[in-house]
Amino acid sequence: MSNHFDDPRQELPRTPEYNPLYEAEMQYLGAILKNKNRMEDVRLTNQSFSPAWNHGTIFQMLKFAYKKFGTEPDPFNLAIMASHWKEKLFEVGGPSYFLKIHESAVTDDIITFRHFEQIINAAHAGREMEKTRAEIANSGMSSKEIREELDRIDEIAERTARGNPAANIASLFTEHKKELRRRELIKGEVTGVKSCSDDFNRLSKGHQKQDLIIVAARPSMGKSAWMCNDVFASTEDGTAALMISGEDKSINMLERMISAVGRIELSRMKSGQMRESDWNKYLLALELIGERNIFIDDTVSPKIESIRAMVAEMVKTYPKMILYVDYLQHLTTNEKFRSNAEKYAHISAELKKIARDFDIPVVSLAAMNREVEKKQDKRPSMSDIRDCGNIESDGDVIILLHREDYYDANSKRKGLIDLIVAKGRNAGTGTVSMVFDKPFMKFLNITEEIRKKRSEEDLAS
Repeated sequence: MSNHFDDPRQELPRTPEYNPLYEAEMQYLGAILKNKNRMEDVRLTNQSFSPAWNHGTIFQMLKFAYKKFGTEPDPFNLAIMASHWKEKLFEVGGPSYFLKIHESAVTDDIITFRHFEQIINAAHAGREMEKTRAEIANSGMSSKEIREELDRIDEIAERTARGNPAANIASLFTEHKKELRRRELIKGEVTGVKSCSDDFNRLSKGHQKQDLIIVAARPSMGKSAWMCNDVFASTEDGTAALMISGEDKSINMLERMISAVGRIELSRMKSGQMRESDWNKYLLALELIGERNIFIDDTVSPKIESIRAMVAEMVKTYPKMILYVDYLQHLTTNEKFRSNAEKYAHISAELKKIARDFDIPVVSLAAMNREVEKKQDKRPSMSDIRDCGNIESDGDVIILLHREDYYDANSKRKGLIDLIVAKGRNAGTGTVSMVFDKPFMKFLNITEEIRKKRSEEDLAS
């Protein structure tokens, strides 16, 4: 760690006689200062550190410095940090204290790092429990509030229990044999959560657990309609779906689903000019949708932290679930960033963590930039996803929606929508097509009957 100056005004914070928690926090922060890559392994937040010292603020500074200067050999260079935080650096101990932390760390190896992390996290959970006990005694919390607080503390306690840093590969043998037997029983069919496209299911075997699936398209291409169709398909076997609709009201998403399931023209529902036959279809659609475990939240500009909390709560009741987000660039976060690119990089990484931590598929719609409109054939690529850098790398599967008839009304591919699987980490790539029956918001698999009918109309299939 580079030290270019010190300040004679600065007195080091008083060190306790001996405090195991203080030592753990010093060792933990020191390991990060010794090895910048340890920041990739952290599972704590600034709130995890004891308020008795300034370590939470120091951790926040290091986290920011790593994000900002992570490509530098020493992102924690004191001269750089001082130029950014100025007097605030001295409020937490100044360069001398940072050097003391650096020198106190015995090692930066991952096993020791995890050991100190568990000590810090256990102390955090203990402080929160004491605080809750005091609140119960002083204010008489309701049973619901008590349950919510205990659930929150459980989440803190589990923060360091989830996901050991490494496991001997032999320990995976039994689990893998079980998985092979499960696949054998399925006989090569969908092994994950079913999507609305039979061809995509054959390619990917469905939406797989722990995968982040990005579905990107330009506005009005049909991505919200696709999501409604996919939600209905994915919940057929009892899987629960949580829809985050940051772009549109929940009632509008419901209408799209009713239109697709009941085969009712959306415009008739919007105008209130429903026929008698439409009402029969409507009631049947409500019955079919009502049987599914489908939940929706239409909070405007939803926070990624709130989404994580919703999933954590829902997965307790529905361990087999899938999360849908409409759409990534509408999400916000409690974290502060200088640019949208940095913000969306953080959000896509958090969506990926949700998939991994809760062992569920996460399907997120994403917007594309206008550059795709300048191409001669208008076919999108991954680089057309708005602020695509980290989204492209975080996504396990990336699907790009494209309709030729959106740009050319006379196209022989009128009524078709291409699902361009541009990335499939475990599935491969390719293009599958469906019929998008836009008046009904319905995505249809291309059957032999549909092929024959389209051929008679001199349309491609």
